[in-house]
Amino acid sequence: MCLTKKIPLVFSLLTLLVCGCTHHIGYSLEESDRWKGPAISGVVCVQPITDHANLSITNCQVRFDKKTWMTNFRKGYNNTNLTAAVTAMMVKHLTYSGLFTKVVSGTNADADYYLSGTLTDYEARGLPNKAGEGILMGTAFLGGLGGAFIGSISTAGMKSDYESTVKLTDLNLADKNGQSLWHDSICISTNFSAYFGNADPVDLCSTPDGFLKNAVSEMIYRLGNSPLTNRVSVESH
Repeated sequence: MCLTKKIPLVFSLLTLLVCGCTHHIGYSLEESDRWKGPAISGVVCVQPITDHANLSITNCQVRFDKKTWMTNFRKGYNNTNLTAAVTAMMVKHLTYSGLFTKVVSGTNADADYYLSGTLTDYEARGLPNKAGEGILMGTAFLGGLGGAFIGSISTAGMKSDYESTVKLTDLNLADKNGQSLWHDSICISTNFSAYFGNADPVDLCSTPDGFLKNAVSEMIYRLGNSPLTNRVSVESH
C-alpha cells in the first residue's frame, strides 16, 4: 500500500479505536415524511429486521471493478449486528409517518398486523483520490494551521466516486392470523460524486443511512397504496 493511502487510512482507524467514534445508524424526519393518505386503523408490530448484509467485520477495503475502494465495515458501528438499529429506525419512521394508528416492536407484542423483513445490503464504497490525499499529506508536513489551511484550499474542489446500496428484502405485512396482506422487496442503489475526504471508512459508515430512509419511505408509499392494505383500512372504519 502506498504512503498516501496508508496515512489517511491509519488516521481514521486510530480515530475509531482511540476515540470510540463508532456510528449509530439514524436519520432525521421532516414534515414531508408524513403519510398523506388514509391511515391503516390498527396496531402494527415491527418484528426484527434481520441483518444479513454482506459486511466485513474489520476489512475496510474491497476490490471491485479492478479498483481498491474504501468501504463501511461492522466495527465502524456501535453494534456489529445492525438488526436492532435498523429495526428501531423503521419503527421511528413508521410512527412519525402516521400510516398506522400505532407502531410497536418486538417478537411477542400483541398487534393487529405484523411487519417483518431482512436487511440484505447496507454498503457504501468510496474510491480514494490519490492526488487529493497526496496534497493533504504534503501540506501536513508544513505543520500548524497554515498547512491545514493550504491543504483544505488546494483540495476544496476535488471529488471521489461513491456507490451505495441498501436492500430490504422479504418485507411482509401479515394479519394476526398470519395471512400475508402485502409482500415486497426494496433496493435503493446509487452512484454519485462528492468531496474526496468522505471516502474514509469511518465516514462511509454513515453514508447508507440516507438511503435507508429512502427505502423505508418507499416501503411506506407501497404499503399505503397496496390494494390489500387499502381494503383493510376501509373495512376497519
